Amino acid sequence: MNKDRIWTLVSRKLSGEATVSELAELDELIRSEAYNDLYLQAIDEYWSAPPEKDTDFLEATYHLHLNRLKDKGFDLETEKETDNNHPIYLDCTDVKPKRAPYKKAYLAAASIVVLGAALFFFFGAKSHVNPSPEVKLAQSEVATKSGSRTRIQLPDGSLVWLNGSSKLVYDNKNFGEKLRQVTLSGEAYFDVVKNANKPFIIHTAKMDIKVLGTSFNVKAYPGEKNSETSLVRGSIEVTLKGHSEKIMMKANDKLVVRNDEAAWEEKEPLAAKKKAEKTGISFMTLGHLTFSADNNTILETAWVDNKLIFDNESFEDVAVKMERWYGVIIRFNNNKLKSLHMTGTFEKESVTEALAALQLLSPFSYTIKNDYITIVN
Repeated sequence: MNKDRIWTLVSRKLSGEATVSELAELDELIRSEAYNDLYLQAIDEYWSAPPEKDTDFLEATYHLHLNRLKDKGFDLETEKETDNNHPIYLDCTDVKPKRAPYKKAYLAAASIVVLGAALFFFFGAKSHVNPSPEVKLAQSEVATKSGSRTRIQLPDGSLVWLNGSSKLVYDNKNFGEKLRQVTLSGEAYFDVVKNANKPFIIHTAKMDIKVLGTSFNVKAYPGEKNSETSLVRGSIEVTLKGHSEKIMMKANDKLVVRNDEAAWEEKEPLAAKKKAEKTGISFMTLGHLTFSADNNTILETAWVDNKLIFDNESFEDVAVKMERWYGVIIRFNNNKLKSLHMTGTFEKESVTEALAALQLLSPFSYTIKNDYITIVN
């Protein structure tokens, strides 16, 4: 067994990308007497190192720690696995802005991974007499940062694409025994393997979605005005939290649910829908998917194909999408600019190129410093 293998497994575990088999392999290595003494030496070295006070010092000491590990036969700078057949992998996109600050962020993150691994092995090796792998392997969590997108394959073969700033959690131990259940925070596109005997259920903050086998998009970001379910093919059953009524959706349907609590005063969704027909106010609307002008692209799922598309949306809503797409922070110094409406399609453009294109639609100016963008008059 290559010594680098155990460090690769630890890094994948801490980043949330480890598969069930990799977690089992890591647990076995931790409990192996052949590796305990070897890694406790490295742990003692990191345990005695003084705490870093600032990012500059962290960057400098990272290289020192890395060299000290290399002297003992460990090399963290191994090639990243790029096998697309691997159950879990990161889809790298070309739409990220080119920024130097990521270098420091990577070094800091890598150093944290090293120290985290040391703590993990320190306590794990000490307690290997009574291991509880069932507890360690019970839950799997995959998360994406702002500006990145990830595709994963679940144990049943179902595929899930995660958009930026999203998280998917599922129970490794019980997944697929009777039900296939996951919990989503953020946005994901699901391509579910059909199994009539084991329904697939997605839990979000405002709704539960039950499917047998289909393709659909779920958008449920905390703090956003609405949650959405967009069905591409098949059929799904949606139950809103706190309501007994079930909403059946068919292909090309789109369900939009308001997230603010004040909108959830009606006891049943259909009652609110009937009220909306008279007042124009509802916490739930059932409509259809939105297609591009050439009718070839579904706007709600375009992000899966690495396309950022918005059609006659407010600049405020566009800014939220751009934040997740490019991994930046966008703020307005004039609230009137938020109401400007924008239409655009971006694939490989940088954030500055995208902003320049939007300036042709509605004149505005902006300042940019690192990842922080301010929209001004």
